[in-house]
Amino acid sequence: MLVERLFMRRPSADLGSVLRYIVELAVVGAVYVVVAKLSLTLASIHPNATPIWPTTGYALAAAMLLGYRISPAIFIGAVIANATTAGSIYTSLGIATGNTLESLIGAYLIDRWSDGRNTFNTPSGVARFALICFAPTMISATFGVGSLSLGGYSEWSEYGSVWTTWWIGDLAGALVITPALVLWGNKFGQPIERGDIIRSGWIVAASISVGLVAFSPLLEQTPARTPLAFLSILPLMWAALRRNQADTAASAFLLSSFAVWGTMTGHGPFALGDLNESFLLLLAFMISVSVPSLALSAEVAVRKRHEEHVNFVLLELSHRSKNLLSIVQSMASQIGRRTDTFQNFFSGFSTRLRALADTHELLVKGNWEGADVHDIVRVQLAPFHNVAECKISCEGPRLELKPKAAEQIGLALHELGTNAAKHGALSVPSGLVNLRWGLESDGGQDGHFRFTWKELGGPLVAQPLRQGFGNLVLTKTVPTSLGGTALIEFEPEGIKWVLLAPSTDVLADEFQSATVRDLVLKPHS
Repeated sequence: MLVERLFMRRPSADLGSVLRYIVELAVVGAVYVVVAKLSLTLASIHPNATPIWPTTGYALAAAMLLGYRISPAIFIGAVIANATTAGSIYTSLGIATGNTLESLIGAYLIDRWSDGRNTFNTPSGVARFALICFAPTMISATFGVGSLSLGGYSEWSEYGSVWTTWWIGDLAGALVITPALVLWGNKFGQPIERGDIIRSGWIVAASISVGLVAFSPLLEQTPARTPLAFLSILPLMWAALRRNQADTAASAFLLSSFAVWGTMTGHGPFALGDLNESFLLLLAFMISVSVPSLALSAEVAVRKRHEEHVNFVLLELSHRSKNLLSIVQSMASQIGRRTDTFQNFFSGFSTRLRALADTHELLVKGNWEGADVHDIVRVQLAPFHNVAECKISCEGPRLELKPKAAEQIGLALHELGTNAAKHGALSVPSGLVNLRWGLESDGGQDGHFRFTWKELGGPLVAQPLRQGFGNLVLTKTVPTSLGGTALIEFEPEGIKWVLLAPSTDVLADEFQSATVRDLVLKPHS
């Protein structure tokens, strides 16, 4: 699967996309060479093995953000950087192979098991990222040190110490550099408010201040200055608790950069007699400040999202409760005006309230995002389907109705079904009810939703002398609520009710464009 995704290309690529890809490879490769050459100047145990290797983090971030197709730039950049430093072309190819596999396998495992570039959104994602980084960095160290030893550029007796330095340097580079690049890369192209820029600027300023005081060679290193390294916790906690993962990763990167600067010049709390030991102690600091603070920041972000979700749910619940109570109040008022005894009121009100509750049960099952029109028809007509051995036929596509549309059409179906069971086609064995719904093109982009109820084979129908609550629901309440129109006709063979409403007021958003284009009914009267 990794090989398939690596070499997968679009069936037809125009010249512009090919040129953009070439430029992309050139830029990524050039940056890789520059970063690698700067890092190799810090080599302490072997010219090709440096304990400070941010290039791993850069390559892994590039693969996560740009895809596996960026691997040629990593490979060529690694070959150039190592061939111009020490060893032979063969050892450089071996090292480059390890570096490329490191970024590809790391990106693949993170995509496969840790949500890809979104791995830093949760504490568990941060933990999985940290654990995954152990394996590919070992592959790079094994390829690199093995190539140098086989080529005679490193003693086999030094294999363990060189391998450990190589591996920890790669691991630290992945854990410190990759989060910062990926998190800020995810923000690329998104609008940033001025207030966010200012708040992020304060985090950067605090991190630089602590870095200068605690690690930089600008101040004399004294025993009293060594404990100042603990000040690093201040900007990290500030960013984690008050800002976001991107600012936390940036703070960890800045503090690590100042710590590297101080250590390589023999200053700061990590400067020991042996330079390689100093760098290993520095790497332990870099890893310890990056991963825990990033996990804490992700946990705070998760809690904030949960809090925002709860607030949204409460506001939405309040809004829906008001709407529901308004419907119930209106229903009770209209039924009360059209009934002369409490028993009749209670019977009419309770059955309609039950019908509304059935629709709401469907909406709850659908997370209140909508309900399929088939389900609304099934639930509302279930009590009438077997009355007098009647038949109900339905024809129409599966369309997701908005919650409000589901409520209103459900109420209309209940009124139509109740009337048909008492006086219409559902009151006799020979009766038949045809339901048809779908979308009609009106020459515009959105179209209209049409719902037709047609009764056949029932008793002769005559125009009623007065309008009851059902007539009010069918001709006024439902079409007005959906911004449409409705027509009820008392034809001799049975009642016909037609609802016509804009699809934007009836269909759930994700159903509108596709269904209007693909599920258009032929115009009918």
